[in-house]
Amino acid sequence: MNEKKAFYDEKNRRIVHVGTVADDDYWDSHWADGIVLRPDRFVVETTKRYLTGSAKVLDAGCGLANTVHGLHQAGFSAYGIDFAQKTVGMVNRAAPHLQVTVGDVRATGFADEFFDGVWSLGVIEHFFDGYDEIALEMRRIIRSGGVAFVTVPSISPLRQLKIRMGLYPRFSGEQAGFYQFVLGPSSIVSSFEQHGFKLLGSQPRGGFKGLKDETFFSKPMQAWYDSKNGILRGLRAAADRLLGPFSHHTRLYVFHRI
Repeated sequence: MNEKKAFYDEKNRRIVHVGTVADDDYWDSHWADGIVLRPDRFVVETTKRYLTGSAKVLDAGCGLANTVHGLHQAGFSAYGIDFAQKTVGMVNRAAPHLQVTVGDVRATGFADEFFDGVWSLGVIEHFFDGYDEIALEMRRIIRSGGVAFVTVPSISPLRQLKIRMGLYPRFSGEQAGFYQFVLGPSSIVSSFEQHGFKLLGSQPRGGFKGLKDETFFSKPMQAWYDSKNGILRGLRAAADRLLGPFSHHTRLYVFHRI
């Protein structure tokens, strides 16, 4: 388990998690248990609201490729790239019919305006020098009128309250051990709109996890979070929706490519 410490970067108005560096070795190790393809219903249902079933869709940073699998099953022309080579190799052996390759989200190698939509699920926050290159590459490979789907850890009202109370130590600026940023909604929207996108909508996600990670109830809530019990999983899903506006862990942003 990657134990992370949270700091507040007052200059840039973001939370910084420091722990294990999220490089390709980290992700290969994180996903080393193997491939069990499960369609990501959230990704499929969200994509269907904006694109038709024949659209070309990329998951840029696809990991275990559950998103690619789900989109493929739903009739989309689905692609996936990831820089974790061992993980991509596992996916290719387990599901050779899926179009998953090793790639860099900052320079994918696809042709201009090749995709109708691109997903970025928990990717842009792991780049210490920022995500401008990723946003520009997404704009290049998405057709005019296409859609970018971006999820990222978000400064929720709960996290904002903790910032005001001074509960995060101040960030010193050192890159050593950097894992990820937690970013404010206004910074995400303004950055993507500066790079040729227009916000269509956003929604909070993971209210239960956000509360678990940011309060003293972490240990008892972790057991509930990890439970495979159907009733507990259902209650957790309900808690996610109820708590989402206050304590969400991530936020989904949907952008129209101008």
